[in-house]
Amino acid sequence: MSQSQISIITLKKAAEVIGLSAKTLREKALDGFYPSTVMKKIRGTWMIDIEEWNKWHRTK
Repeated sequence: MSQSQISIITLKKAAEVIGLSAKTLREKALDGFYPSTVMKKIRGTWMIDIEEWNKWHRTK
Protein backbone atom coordinates (compact mmCIF):
# COMPACT_ATOMS: atom_id res chain seq x y z
CA MET A 1 0.00 0.00 0.00
CA SER A 2 1.38 3.41 -0.92
CA GLN A 3 1.84 6.07 1.72
CA SER A 4 -0.03 9.34 1.23
CA GLN A 5 1.56 12.68 1.98
CA ILE A 6 -0.13 15.88 3.11
CA SER A 7 0.63 18.70 0.72
CA ILE A 8 -1.66 21.50 1.98
CA ILE A 9 -0.50 23.06 5.25
CA THR A 10 -1.20 26.23 7.21
CA LEU A 11 0.64 29.46 6.51
CA LYS A 12 2.53 29.37 9.82
CA LYS A 13 3.79 25.83 9.25
CA ALA A 14 4.67 26.62 5.63
CA ALA A 15 6.62 29.70 6.72
CA GLU A 16 8.85 27.45 8.84
CA VAL A 17 9.39 25.04 5.93
CA ILE A 18 9.94 27.75 3.30
CA GLY A 19 12.08 30.01 5.45
CA LEU A 20 10.06 33.22 5.07
CA SER A 21 8.00 34.94 7.74
CA ALA A 22 4.27 34.30 7.86
CA LYS A 23 3.66 38.06 7.66
CA THR A 24 5.65 38.34 4.41
CA LEU A 25 3.82 35.41 2.84
CA ARG A 26 0.43 36.80 3.89
CA GLU A 27 1.17 40.30 2.57
CA LYS A 28 2.41 38.98 -0.78
CA ALA A 29 -0.67 36.75 -1.07
CA LEU A 30 -2.93 39.77 -0.50
CA ASP A 31 -0.97 41.70 -3.16
CA GLY A 32 -1.58 38.87 -5.64
CA PHE A 33 2.08 37.86 -5.92
CA TYR A 34 1.36 34.13 -5.53
CA PRO A 35 -1.04 32.25 -7.85
CA SER A 36 -4.27 30.91 -6.36
CA THR A 37 -3.08 27.33 -6.94
CA VAL A 38 -0.25 27.94 -4.44
CA MET A 39 -1.97 29.96 -1.68
CA LYS A 40 -5.63 30.19 -0.82
CA LYS A 41 -7.85 30.98 2.11
CA ILE A 42 -9.82 27.99 3.36
CA ARG A 43 -12.44 28.72 6.05
CA GLY A 44 -10.64 31.92 6.99
CA THR A 45 -7.17 30.36 7.27
CA TRP A 46 -4.37 30.87 4.76
CA MET A 47 -3.22 27.51 3.38
CA ILE A 48 -0.29 26.69 1.12
CA ASP A 49 -0.05 23.72 -1.23
CA ILE A 50 3.60 22.72 -0.81
CA GLU A 51 3.69 20.65 -4.03
CA GLU A 52 2.36 23.61 -6.04
CA TRP A 53 4.76 25.95 -4.19
CA ASN A 54 7.71 23.79 -5.27
CA LYS A 55 6.52 23.72 -8.91
CA TRP A 56 5.86 27.48 -8.96
CA HIS A 57 9.10 28.35 -7.17
CA ARG A 58 11.18 26.29 -9.65
CA THR A 59 9.61 27.98 -12.70
CA LYS A 60 9.80 31.50 -11.23
